[in-house]
Order: sequence, then structure tokens, then C-alpha cells
Amino acid sequence: MEPIFAIMLFAGGILEGLYASTVGCGSLVSIPLLLLTGMPIHTAIGTNRFSVIFLEAASAMKFQSKKKITWKYAVIIGLIASCGSVIGSSLVINIDEKHLNIATAIILAVVILLVIVKDKLGLKENPHPKINWTAVSAAVFLLGIYGGFLGAGFGTSITLVFVMMGFNFITGAANSRIVGLIMSVPATIIFAHNGMINYEYGLSLGLGTTIGGWIGAGIGIKKGNTFVKTLFIIVVLASIIKLALGL
Repeated sequence: MEPIFAIMLFAGGILEGLYASTVGCGSLVSIPLLLLTGMPIHTAIGTNRFSVIFLEAASAMKFQSKKKITWKYAVIIGLIASCGSVIGSSLVINIDEKHLNIATAIILAVVILLVIVKDKLGLKENPHPKINWTAVSAAVFLLGIYGGFLGAGFGTSITLVFVMMGFNFITGAANSRIVGLIMSVPATIIFAHNGMINYEYGLSLGLGTTIGGWIGAGIGIKKGNTFVKTLFIIVVLASIIKLALGL
């Protein structure tokens, strides 16, 4: 392990965690950083998925300390996503990530239009949401496949799923951390089994995201839903550009 790369990943992980803990899209930063170390794309994806466990766990702990997680929904959706992630991580070698990036950019473009047009979306919470579980399950399963494969934008999309279900942005972000944590475990196991994780660099990145994720979640809770929604829009717009250009 090159010390300079370890330091770079640690510092990058802190910056990533600051915003990814509330709005996701952290992989758009971490995967390019991992590629700069010279590791193959598939190892970079596997190492990133390993480091995501640290980010999700730290962020979830912070959100839970403020009672922002709706465990019943978060666990159910997390289990559905994890089923998809097993497929996605198993197919990682055979799918062209550039095509997947473009498809995700199109999806996020639709997402951002919806959030902008519906200006009150995610600012208030429906305490008794009426959920079409068939539609939600199908969407989350497909997102889980993508999350297991690459994951850039997965957390953002899951947050929006919760917002569309009637939760506000902060609760949606909190719940999506649990989903990401549950989904990442089986995907990481598959990557590990296939020797696609660099644990030294993964730990450097993971420790950085742990610090950034804890701080970022706290900032999101303190600033409120309007702040998180604004950050969400900014990050998604940047993600669309990044995905369209390719990692």
C-alpha cells in the first residue's frame, strides 16, 4: 500500500461522507479515487462497496441517536434491495458500466425534475403513508441490482423512494442508510469471495467516510429538510453530469 494513496483516500472519504450521509452519490467520488491508485475497475467497485459499510453504519448511528430512523420500513426495503444486490454484484464482470451510467443519469434527470416541480415534496412527513408495496418492491429490487453492481446514485434513489412514500428528506436519508448497510453486506461478501476487495485501501477510505458520515448526518439533522433537499438537488445535478461523462 502506498501511503500517499492511503492519505488521499482517507481525506476523500471524509469529504464524501459529509454529503453522502444525507443525499448519497458518494460512489461518484470514491470509485474515481480508488481508480487513481491503479486498481482494476472491478476491484475498485468491490473495495468501494466494502468501504460503504463504514459510511452507512456511522451515519445510521448518528440518525438513530436523534430517533430519525423508521426501522420497520427501512429493514423491509433493505432486505428487498439486498436480494437485488446479490444479482448485481454477481453480474459485475459482464455488464458495461458506461451504459449503466447513462441509464442512471437519465433516471436521476427524471428524479430532479420531479423534486423541482413538486416544491413541497419531502418537506413534510405523512405519518400514515399509503404504500403500493408491489411498485416499491419492484423499484427497490431493481435499484438493489444496480447498487450491487456499481452503486453511484443508489443511496440518492433510495432516499427518493422514501420521500415518494410520504417521508420527509431527513427521515428518507436516515432510512436509506439502513437500506444501504443491509444491501452492502451480501454484495461485499460476493466481492470478497471473488478476490475483488483491496482491504488496506478500503479501510483507509472507510475510516474517512466514518468521520465524514457522522458529521454530515449531524449537519443534515441540524439544518433541516429544506437544507437537505437543496443539497439533494445540487448533488443529483452534479451526479447526472458525472454519470453522463462516465467515471
